[in-house]
Amino acid sequence: MDEFELRLLTREEAYIDDEDETKTTALKVLQDYNAPDPSLIAVNTDLACLMGSYSNANTATFYSLQPNLNDKKFYYVDDGGFVQKEDAYDRQESVRPVLHFFDSTAYRKDLFYNFGIQKLQYGEYPQYILDENAYGGEIANVLNTKLLEQSLTKTGKKYCFYYGEDGKAPSICYRTEYLYKGKKYVPFILIPNNYGGASLSTKNTISPYRIYWLKVEPITWLYDEDTHLFISEKALVAGVGFEFVKEGQTFESTEMYEFLNTHLKQDIIPSRIVEEDKSSLLDSSETLKKYVYKNYGRRG
Repeated sequence: MDEFELRLLTREEAYIDDEDETKTTALKVLQDYNAPDPSLIAVNTDLACLMGSYSNANTATFYSLQPNLNDKKFYYVDDGGFVQKEDAYDRQESVRPVLHFFDSTAYRKDLFYNFGIQKLQYGEYPQYILDENAYGGEIANVLNTKLLEQSLTKTGKKYCFYYGEDGKAPSICYRTEYLYKGKKYVPFILIPNNYGGASLSTKNTISPYRIYWLKVEPITWLYDEDTHLFISEKALVAGVGFEFVKEGQTFESTEMYEFLNTHLKQDIIPSRIVEEDKSSLLDSSETLKKYVYKNYGRRG
């Protein structure tokens, strides 16, 4: 767990002035990735939408940058690629993490080219929902039924997600990871106060009164040769602010840092497949239990 750290892009790493090329200090891989339009945008995942992002899935999204705590300023990149100022407690910007290996040499052998950009697949995370308008709908129905029957296999892993209304203390929820036919899925019920109105990758609007099954998929990172940093190709999640949760006024004392290096750092490490434990297979969430029993418990 100590071989890497997670952080956000700085304002300088994500800054391009279209009117003055001498002020272009953005990382080269980001310039190349978005050429010929250097807007430095990321696209959202379904999870980010479910966690309250402004933007729709698979579209350009607002995402957070590192704060300047000396000036008490917090920044984000908007969907046009411009750097804007935000409030510390704003939770609707997405999180596009930066992966910094303390020794990246071992991982460079796994780089691959995609449209001229060097990329790495490292770790995994719930990103997109099963499309219930297609074959994914059949899988989702099976997963719901098996969850009720307590016949799904848990991997032993739970993902940590932050949520909460702007200006209020952060809250945390955990979602259990399940295994079905060799693939991993996470059930997610929208937290009502995180409903941002964005639509999902299926083009459907979000409903706060239903369950979504998220597929756990590899994370793709863009590799910057000059800095040896890896930048997440997509904005993975939302719902995290910069509120100070510990004593002190440093970035390390913020909710964002705690999420990145206490929770997300662990969550992207792939789970091992463990022996099936049928003693308590229902998710610990009472909301999830009530939902499953209400919708599937009365079938004859």
